[in-house]
Amino acid sequence: MTSAIVTRHGTPLAPRHRAAIAVLALEDELAAQLMAQLEEHDLRALAAAVDDLDQVPPEALIGVLEELEDALRGPMSVARAGGGRYLRQLAARSLGEDRAERLFAPPVVAPPPEPIEQLRNARTQALADVLAEEHPQVAAMVLTQLPALTAAGVLLAMPRELAAELATRVAGLDEVPDHAVLEASTSLVSALAANGGLASSDHRSDFDGLAFAASIVNEMAGDDGDRLLEQMGAIDEATVARVREAMFTFEDLLRIEVRAMAPLLRAVQSETVVAALQTAGDNLRQHFFSGLSQRAAATLKDDLAASPPRRVSEVEAAQREIIETAMRLAAEGTIQLPPRGSEA
Repeated sequence: MTSAIVTRHGTPLAPRHRAAIAVLALEDELAAQLMAQLEEHDLRALAAAVDDLDQVPPEALIGVLEELEDALRGPMSVARAGGGRYLRQLAARSLGEDRAERLFAPPVVAPPPEPIEQLRNARTQALADVLAEEHPQVAAMVLTQLPALTAAGVLLAMPRELAAELATRVAGLDEVPDHAVLEASTSLVSALAANGGLASSDHRSDFDGLAFAASIVNEMAGDDGDRLLEQMGAIDEATVARVREAMFTFEDLLRIEVRAMAPLLRAVQSETVVAALQTAGDNLRQHFFSGLSQRAAATLKDDLAASPPRRVSEVEAAQREIIETAMRLAAEGTIQLPPRGSEA
C-alpha cells in the first residue's frame, strides 16, 4: 500500500509524488512523449516531486500503478534510480536542451531590499517615531538618505525641539560614513539581519549637509519652515544663517517675477551685477536684462563684454550679495520671493 510510503521529508505521498513514480516507471520513449504534452508548471511540479522521493520499493510502485488504474499489474522488481537526473534527461529529449535547462534551473530569488530602501518606503509617522528613539546623530545620518520631501515630512511629525536638533545636525554634516548608515538603517529594520561584513567598511560618500538641510526646509510650507529655522536658531545661529543662505541660490532668481527684478537691481551696485553674471547662463542673464530699461540693459551687456575674467571667489561673493539683498527686500515686503514647499 502506498499509504505506508513517505517522502524523504517524512510526509505522506501526495498525488504529485504518485504521478512522478508512474512517470519513472515508464519506458524512456513513452515517458518522453508524455512529458512533451505537459505544461511547464506541471513539469516543475513533477521535478519537485521527484526530488522529494527517496527509495521507492517495488510494492509502492505497484500500488501507484494500481491506483492510477494502469493496465500493468505485474510486479516490477526495481524503481529507476537517480530519478531527478532521469527526469531531466527525459525533459531534454522531449523539450530540447535549452528549454529543459531553463525548466530545471534553480529559481532566481530576488535579494531582499536594502534596509535603507525599506526606511524610504516606511510610513512617515512610523519612521519619525523610530528615529525619535535613536541617538540624534544616528537619526540625522538616516535622514540624509531620504528624499528631501520625505525627510521634511518626518521632521514635521516629530516634536519641534527634536526636529530642530536633527536638522541642525544634518546641516553640519560634510560626509556620511557608508558603514554607519548601513548599521543605523539595519538596526531600524527588525525584519533584516545586520550585515557584519559590510558594516566594517570605512568607505565614505561626499555629502553636502548644508544644501540638504536647505532642501528639507524648502520642501516645507513657509510657516512650518520658519518655525523649524527659529528652533534651529536657538541651537546654532551660525548654522541657521548658512542654511538660510543655501535655501535661495543665485539661479533661483530666475523664479522671481520680472517686475521684481527692477527694485532688486536698483539696490545693488552695477559692478556687483557684472561680477555675479560672469558665470551665469544665458537664461539668467536675459532675466536680469528684462528687469532693466533698454538703455540700462544695453549698458550692462557692454560692461559684461568688457569685463575681464574674475576669480571664482569674487563671482560667488557678488552672487551672495545679490541673494542677501533679495532676501532683505523680501523681508521688507518690497519684492516677493518664489514660494517653497507645498505653497509652490
